Amino acid sequence: MVTTDGRSRVRLPDGRRLDVWLGGDPRGTPLVFFHGTPGGRLQAALGDGAASRAGVRLVAFSRPGYGGSTDGPTTLTSVGTDAGSVADALGIDAFAVLGVSGGGPYAVAAAAVLPQRVRVVGVVAGIGPLLELDPSAAADPAVRAALAGDLDEAVALQDGAMTDRGRGSGPGARAKVRVGGFVSPEILEPWTGSGRPGVPSYRGVSRDALAFTAGWDVDLGDVRAPVHLWYGDRDRTVGLEHGQWLHAHLPTSRLVVREGAGHLATLLAHWADVLTDLARDGG
Repeated sequence: MVTTDGRSRVRLPDGRRLDVWLGGDPRGTPLVFFHGTPGGRLQAALGDGAASRAGVRLVAFSRPGYGGSTDGPTTLTSVGTDAGSVADALGIDAFAVLGVSGGGPYAVAAAAVLPQRVRVVGVVAGIGPLLELDPSAAADPAVRAALAGDLDEAVALQDGAMTDRGRGSGPGARAKVRVGGFVSPEILEPWTGSGRPGVPSYRGVSRDALAFTAGWDVDLGDVRAPVHLWYGDRDRTVGLEHGQWLHAHLPTSRLVVREGAGHLATLLAHWADVLTDLARDGG
């Protein structure tokens, strides 16, 4: 662990650094939190008090391209692997994972790539495979480039789409994955991380949108841990069909539908319930 400019960071084996946030009960059940899109590690702070009461040690990190985390290629597998490296740096062996909205796919991926370490998975209003749910997304130029293997061009196209047409464009918008879900105090960092004064960077958001659109690079059959899926039946950002798809393809999953809940309410009103369930199964 290194600390610079008031930030806590983990240095990864390949030399990259990830911003991290630690909270909850330091002696509790370890849980790695995957933030939404856009966002950052500080989204986890919204559950700090609930985590302390539930006996959960919260660990969160900002994905590549967000905040001060080193930018670089982002896939479901790479971020799942990064979660294991963060846990290693903190001396954590086994842990639970929780992904919210755009963080949902990464939580599932962590369980697939680290089956011996991830004990339980929580997904709250998490995005499903966008091409499976909306095949028309394949017509997007950025998605076509990603599917062809040209990730640099894909990210450049997606950055340009967001810059030119606003934050709701690109493959994410096709699946109603809109900016604004689970906003945290760190929400502005993705837009100011280009390294050039006054020039915003959408890099983290672009990498996320492509990661969950252009094909999931994990085998859901590798997920052995129990999976808890929580979705709201009034969610207009990530619809219930995402949870239903995951439930159908994850044999170890159970789906809980929050009646009358929209996107934000699916977690914000239920932090205590979510963390208590995950602590029970991940202890």
